[in-house]
Amino acid sequence: MQILDYFFTNPPKIENFYPRKLSLPKEGSFLLTGARGSGKSALVIDYITSQNRPFLYLDCQDPLFILEEIHLNQLQQFIDDEKIHTLILDHYFDGFLEKLPEAPQLIVVSRENIDLPLKHISLYPLDFEEFFNFKKSLSPKATFDLYTKFGSLPRVAKSIAPALACREIFFEKFDQQEGKVLLIISIFQAKITTPHQIYQIARDYFKISKDWLYKAIEHFTQEGIIYQIENFHSNVGKKFFLYDFVFSRYLNKNQTFLATFDSLVALALIKHNIYIQALRDPLAYIHSNKLIVVAPFESEEHFWSKVQKNFAQYSKLKIKSVQIVTVNSSYSFDINKISFKAQPFFEWVVTLSDFSYT
Repeated sequence: MQILDYFFTNPPKIENFYPRKLSLPKEGSFLLTGARGSGKSALVIDYITSQNRPFLYLDCQDPLFILEEIHLNQLQQFIDDEKIHTLILDHYFDGFLEKLPEAPQLIVVSRENIDLPLKHISLYPLDFEEFFNFKKSLSPKATFDLYTKFGSLPRVAKSIAPALACREIFFEKFDQQEGKVLLIISIFQAKITTPHQIYQIARDYFKISKDWLYKAIEHFTQEGIIYQIENFHSNVGKKFFLYDFVFSRYLNKNQTFLATFDSLVALALIKHNIYIQALRDPLAYIHSNKLIVVAPFESEEHFWSKVQKNFAQYSKLKIKSVQIVTVNSSYSFDINKISFKAQPFFEWVVTLSDFSYT
């Protein structure tokens, strides 16, 4: 059991941990899932090192396990002998153990939603409010400017060179074939498309199987690397987003600011578990009887004029209110019993827990 002794006597340490909004339960076993790079390991390591309980942390992807196989009976014996209260299986994958050992508290950390009889907890990348802890600034507007440059992946947010940090994530956490898929998907960031359209572009660049590509898109969607939002006007195509707008911009240097800002809005809604459907014209998302319009630089006069000319579009949607998300403009007006309200992103995003969205 030399390998277990090694992990027990060399517990993980983390420096400069920034608190997250997700609080892990003080008692009970659970499965923590989240896309790679979302900060799962850091969250769990901070959690266990702050507890005054004997624990054993195993990194299931540590190279030691390539050369030395771990057996369930040895692990269970070690837990019993050392009176381990909390066992953490980080980077866990199906097949690592024939079955889970017994411990007062078991924490399994995985990028996949494995079928285990444990409470399931999910972690998203940073939302705007969490980003405040990573990049201190003098005002919400200044924080927003930093957010558009550093994004929502913790490693990038803590860095001083976002492009370099994105490069490290890309090459460390994705294999060559996965990287090809991400490069192609980044071309479709914030666009309504289909897997077939993605394949048509992919085959111009890479020798790639359609079936493999479709499975990779499905796998990335299940993990939370890719989000797909339904198209309000059609059953054909969905709006695609990579899970971080700065990471997608690293992969696609031609990504426009509008696509970045659109991603900011959509991902904020997703992280607050708000069900939405995407519209092309206007560029917006619909939730129940509320429309969220992405209009980073629209002035009140220009937006009011556009609404007047195309009011039939808004009437057909049967909405009661329109939320306009901007970079720094604020205004409001009413037209034919529909209320219109514009707010800067950094003001709007903190309202998403409001009951009117649920």
